[in-house]
Amino acid sequence: MTGTPPSDAPPGGVPAVPLPERDRTIQLAAIGGVVAWAGTVLPAALSRHRSEVPWIWWVLSVIILGAFVALADALVRPHPLDGPLVVVIVAASMGAVFVYGAEQIAPVFMVLTAGVAGWVVSTRTLILIGVVQVAALVAALALQGGTIVWTLVYAALMFFAGLMVRVVVREAQSRDAAYQTAVALAAANERLQVTNRELAAAQARLAEASKAQERLRISRDLHDSMGHQVTALALTLELIDRKNHPDLTELVAQARSLSSGLLRDVRGAVTQLRSGQARAQVRDDLSRWVRTLPKPDVALDFDTSIDDVPHDIADAIIRIVQEAVTNSSRHSTGDRVWVRVARGQRTITVTIRDDGIPGGESVTPGHGISGMVERAEAVGGALTWGWLPEGGFEIAATLPVPVPGSAAAPSDGPAPT
Repeated sequence: MTGTPPSDAPPGGVPAVPLPERDRTIQLAAIGGVVAWAGTVLPAALSRHRSEVPWIWWVLSVIILGAFVALADALVRPHPLDGPLVVVIVAASMGAVFVYGAEQIAPVFMVLTAGVAGWVVSTRTLILIGVVQVAALVAALALQGGTIVWTLVYAALMFFAGLMVRVVVREAQSRDAAYQTAVALAAANERLQVTNRELAAAQARLAEASKAQERLRISRDLHDSMGHQVTALALTLELIDRKNHPDLTELVAQARSLSSGLLRDVRGAVTQLRSGQARAQVRDDLSRWVRTLPKPDVALDFDTSIDDVPHDIADAIIRIVQEAVTNSSRHSTGDRVWVRVARGQRTITVTIRDDGIPGGESVTPGHGISGMVERAEAVGGALTWGWLPEGGFEIAATLPVPVPGSAAAPSDGPAPT
């Protein structure tokens, strides 16, 4: 029965320890085994008594070498034939001892076999193989008239080689478990960060929805209370003016002018509150959002006048920056992002750049970039993106600035509500 070597793709989907370090260990062990094999075969090949060595011994030696090389990387690249190969190399090493040289150097094959079997089989199976090989060596020495002293020497070497390999295997398995735990923790941390970003975005949307509801409530209160009262005041002043009191004419005219201005201001405030065109807070909203991000490190650079833009432009700026920074944290290899929002006479330029390593000449837009394009176009702007020659990925949005005075001025006179 064979043991279960550590796999490079364990069931949890977490990769095993990267192979280069273990590959070097396997290579050194394989070189040592080949040297031991050569140290066993070359003396027989160079001896003046080599003609006395049976040909079957040479065949078994080659089989042992081939099986050893095939099993040398069983720890990192297990194969279904590893178990049968262990049986082959054990049988070949015992056969070589029975055929020739039980009292000389042929038992080195058994030591080699015990070592390579440790990569594949469990500790119990390895001890069983050692016991079988020791029994075979005792039998071979008895048949060839040798002394059992060699049995004690080679038995100790066999168990030493096999158990040392098992120690290396256990260490590799422990490292695998530690690495898999570290990878699982890193994946959980990444999922937690994504969840945190999504929660922060949801909180921002909830706060915006709460603001919109509050603006709507205030606009209704203004319209239902002050609006009606100011309108009634204007009508009352008009009735007083019709009484033709010369002493009151100038005062009534001033009062009517003030009431008209007040009514105009109330209507403007109601319109702004209902449409959300209140003073935007781009800098504050993005600054608060950036502080909730665990990564990347975001540097913000805003023109102070950016808070004066209408709500739809401000919302486009905020959403484009949030999406671009989120994309960078998910896909970029860099760890810093620079955000610049500059306001010109007729345009606002939003630039988001990271320090990631270029991943290709072209970028196929996904949902994130497509959403940013749609937000920019919804307010009459445009968006570009791509890798920079000096390194890093940049997204640039150009948004229009409404020209002052383009909207129709409200009427000066009172109007029905």
